[in-house]
Amino acid sequence: MHEINSRRLTHLIALAEEGSFARAAGRVHLSQPALSRSIQALEDELGMKLFDRAARGVAMTAAGRLLVERARRVLFETRCLFRDVELLKAHELGEVRIGLGPYAAVVLLPDLLIEFSRRFPKIKISIELGEGDALMDKLRAEQIDFVVTDRRVPPVTPDVAMRRLPRHEGAWFARPGHPLMMRGPVPLAALREFPLVSVSLPPFMKDVLHRLFKYRAHEQIPVQVECNDLAVLKDVVAQTDAVIFGTASALRRDLEARRLARIPLTNPPRLGLEFALVYLAERTPSPAASSALALAEQVMTDANHSAQGLLQADLQTRDFP
Repeated sequence: MHEINSRRLTHLIALAEEGSFARAAGRVHLSQPALSRSIQALEDELGMKLFDRAARGVAMTAAGRLLVERARRVLFETRCLFRDVELLKAHELGEVRIGLGPYAAVVLLPDLLIEFSRRFPKIKISIELGEGDALMDKLRAEQIDFVVTDRRVPPVTPDVAMRRLPRHEGAWFARPGHPLMMRGPVPLAALREFPLVSVSLPPFMKDVLHRLFKYRAHEQIPVQVECNDLAVLKDVVAQTDAVIFGTASALRRDLEARRLARIPLTNPPRLGLEFALVYLAERTPSPAASSALALAEQVMTDANHSAQGLLQADLQTRDFP
């Protein structure tokens, strides 16, 4: 196998274009004997004569013309390669592909897209929405760079790594004029009187709801509307007597606009989602993906802090806990 370095190819092209060892040597900043040795070594390596030497200069052989043509293409691609590496490092080139579960999507979007586009306008960002298992399959197939989901969704395996985020507290929500809002604090069992809407529930959430509502093991959780688009579910809740479980961070804009409100419960259970950034272990993320990871963590944390403030304000405006 021949191993020809780019410097020797540069010497070859210089000699072909200058037609003279003296002029080519000056162009590449070598002595004439050094350039002659470089070309001779290349011919020896290939076992073919590349130039015919004469008193008036040099002329390319057929093999020389072929090699010079290819050498120009190789050096062009080499320059492009190093230019693209520098662009990647400077966040001027590349793509980030992020997988989001339903709740993570509502917390992060559109803030993540807006801020990332503002900071890195040359980087393409793609969002894949889906359920945890499907997103993990795409992560393992390297079709996405990282996933934001509840850390209890993907099984703990050696091929993935997790960066845990602060817990996002959850509650039950309905429209402000909902019958449950008129009663004062109500027991959790009172929610069974009204339709439940939900995203597709992972196994750990189904187990929690079975325990909380005291469903028998063989009973199905009576979800009236199931949809992984949380924005659609929030519209349903805002216009009907349906109730929904969610994190305050995912519903914060609806709470601020008073489209939805937290249902006051007696002895409310402490529920929440434990989000994590999940990515392949022993894989070095691209510079753009590293920046997106950091930004996703920041947006999730900021949204959580904002939601905690809303819940505290909600408690202070009520006469009951």
